Amino acid sequence: MKKVFLSFIIAVLVISMLPFAVSAEEGTADYGTDLAMEQEDAPFTLETPRNLKAELKYDEDGLPYFALTLVIPESVREINQNIIENEEPYEGINCDEISIQFDYKVNDYDWNEGPSMYWNTSMSLAEYLGGGYYEYRPYEEYEDDGSFKIEEQNYQFRAYFYTTWGYVDDWMDKEIVSDFSNLVTIGNAFYYEGASEWAKPELDMAAGYGLIPESIRNKMSEPITREEFAEVAVLLYEKMTGKKAEPVSPNPFTDTNNPEVLKANKLGIIQGIGNNKFDPKSLTNREQVATMLGRALRVMVPDADFSTEGAPTFTDEEYISSWALEHVKYMSKLGIIKGSEGKFMPKAVTPAEVAAGYATTTCEQAVIMSTRIYKAFKSE
Repeated sequence: MKKVFLSFIIAVLVISMLPFAVSAEEGTADYGTDLAMEQEDAPFTLETPRNLKAELKYDEDGLPYFALTLVIPESVREINQNIIENEEPYEGINCDEISIQFDYKVNDYDWNEGPSMYWNTSMSLAEYLGGGYYEYRPYEEYEDDGSFKIEEQNYQFRAYFYTTWGYVDDWMDKEIVSDFSNLVTIGNAFYYEGASEWAKPELDMAAGYGLIPESIRNKMSEPITREEFAEVAVLLYEKMTGKKAEPVSPNPFTDTNNPEVLKANKLGIIQGIGNNKFDPKSLTNREQVATMLGRALRVMVPDADFSTEGAPTFTDEEYISSWALEHVKYMSKLGIIKGSEGKFMPKAVTPAEVAAGYATTTCEQAVIMSTRIYKAFKSE
């Protein structure tokens, strides 16, 4: 027998609508070892939900809620229809209908821990197709709706498909889970969290310029990955030039389809590591950051003076890679990236430095460097 997950009746009476900005940062689900093995043995895989959007709306009683919509890939529709129409849709295997999980995050709460009228924020794919959106109410009781000023909060949403399956005459205790959709952020444009005290004045400035990508707003003091830094660089390019970057096509990488990475590659800001790999989740070091920012500047302001005359010298220049040296010197000359005690600290060299995370760049440092470039060159 088919099993259908809990779902909710969607209210459709709407008297007003207020659109908000939407981000488009795709993510990868973090599977545990057991789930990863289940995915390998599964009868099918689920494509990622696309183009997740959120709108703040009000029902006929004037109560606020968020209407979440997304694009369902045709392959997911076909798989679900096969499951609905056939008792044994795959030989020797039973499957539940596909459901959509809508994750939410409010301010500093963990995912799915903030104020919500529903403890379960999922619905079956069939019911979503019937209603056209999912309704998230950001308060626990109807009486609480006025105590939480929505316009002053920061909300994030993401979604993924999931189902359970099992062999005939056995338990249906295995899962198939898609990757996360893009991340949607609504609310206070100046919101970020996890920042160091020293960084907050420049981060406030960065927020005002619109230079903080949605994907790193809640992890400012954590090390930034290559993928995330590409997002910082592309956002800087678009704000500086007023142009919309386009992704390279076809995708030259086999380990990422992040559109911001593909945009940065087409602009010449980032490159791969060889063998059609980009290594999106690895951390950046200071010489890589200097190089990517230097390349970005040459794209944004090609007529600028890129002379390194007068740039500081560092006692650890021997450890700066030859391909990065000119960029390091230029960024240092501008004061975008600064050394300490005569050293630039380009990268980890010894095993102990690698283990200690030496010379990595944090999200807040990356955004601040981007902001300094914006301030220095925007008017040129």
